[in-house]
Amino acid sequence: MMGSRVMWVLLAGAALVTGMVVQDGGHIFSWTHDTDRSAKIEAEVSRAVDSAWDDSDVVTIDGREYPVTEAQKDAMARAIGQLVKTEANLAAVKISGSDDEVNAATDDRDKARTEMEQIKAEMIAQKEAARARGDETRKQIRDEVRESVREAVRS
Repeated sequence: MMGSRVMWVLLAGAALVTGMVVQDGGHIFSWTHDTDRSAKIEAEVSRAVDSAWDDSDVVTIDGREYPVTEAQKDAMARAIGQLVKTEANLAAVKISGSDDEVNAATDDRDKARTEMEQIKAEMIAQKEAARARGDETRKQIRDEVRESVREAVRS
């Protein structure tokens, strides 16, 4: 009775190991960087980011939407992608890198974050400029309506 259970456990273990070897191209554990797999993952992430940005506007916390240019969307997508890559690199270097490598990776991450913040500031400035133009247009229309009403009353 016990022997058949051990046999089934060993058979299941062999099936798991065989599945791991077959799926990983003959290796159970890969200690090298698989550039083809990384490229596929990066392409999939880029495609997902691109599709998410295609029809989007900037939405503030209070739910108001502000349009942004395609160039700003592309720049922000690139900046976010670069920030994610540098964050991942920093995490990997912290595990097995030297202090100099950690400092270099931290600098790279900070540069990527600064670039993203600059693009964000440009978007906010564009929003503020659009708001100012809208306020000026409303004031101009209000003044023209008041003048038209005054002229109508005088006539």
